[in-house]
Amino acid sequence: MEYSYFFKRFLKFSGIFNITAAFLFLVPHIYKYYLMFYNHINTMLNAGGKSISMPTDSFHELMINTAGVDLVLIGTILLLVSGDPLNPTNRKIIIANGIGRFIFFMLVGYYAFFHELIRIMIPFGIIDAIITITFFYLLNKTSHKV
Repeated sequence: MEYSYFFKRFLKFSGIFNITAAFLFLVPHIYKYYLMFYNHINTMLNAGGKSISMPTDSFHELMINTAGVDLVLIGTILLLVSGDPLNPTNRKIIIANGIGRFIFFMLVGYYAFFHELIRIMIPFGIIDAIITITFFYLLNKTSHKV
């Protein structure tokens, strides 16, 4: 199996996943419908946890929009490094992204189990953990080519 080819494709998938999962958060007012969508899906699945409350002040709205900008930016960076995952600088970016995704996974677990986070977020944490494991596996498999 050609690991570098799969690595490129997986990085593209990860970048597109970030962008599509987060781009609505960066649009003022629209993000509220996105949050309501999460609440609706969670209720339909009877998944549990506390529903997402809508921000009522501009600071929290700005923080949601900023998170959207950051996640789209991270996705864009992954798309850029996907062209050459063997480049040493790109590998450092991939490692940093994997660490960040693992931290997100841990935070989702913490908030889900200790603070009643809406359970529809758990699959996002698991997806990020799988992406992290795959990143490190592929970094290892392609390390001899660097």
